Amino acid sequence: MKERRQTILATAYGMMGTKGLEAVHARTVAAEIGINHATVHYYFPKRSDLLMGIADYAMSILQDDRARFHEGASTVADRFQGDVLLAEAYSRKGSRFFRVLCGLFVASAQDPALKKKVKALWAAWSEPIAKVAGDVAPATLFGLGFACQTAETAAPSKFESARNTFSPSG
Repeated sequence: MKERRQTILATAYGMMGTKGLEAVHARTVAAEIGINHATVHYYFPKRSDLLMGIADYAMSILQDDRARFHEGASTVADRFQGDVLLAEAYSRKGSRFFRVLCGLFVASAQDPALKKKVKALWAAWSEPIAKVAGDVAPATLFGLGFACQTAETAAPSKFESARNTFSPSG
């Protein structure tokens, strides 16, 4: 049962990320998977339930991707660089994650529970960078910027390699 629910969420997330918010309804998701729409309604009785599920699914994708970007990061500077690169990947044109986030933001205008989840998703995405930038002395950030610039001009770092090969789940 859990596998079917995950399939529905993955499909709905993908549809929202490529076709937009208005493409995501029980019938369209069911048609995409090739199941009866009653099955989607079994797991998500209302469209708002499906959108809440998509928000949870997006959060899990963000957490998984962040863990991949932090792999091997031993310092605050390494984690900061990983977070910046993840934000860059998610902000690229055509990013499913960003399009899903925008769709959920629009849908949350009429749904306070969804708005709470969207705020949490936004915070999980943006706060790690803001926290490090706010907690670290400017001289340290300047030094970090110099180190990153040096790494990019000298030899590709593990993060540069990740940026070039990473295709975010979102």
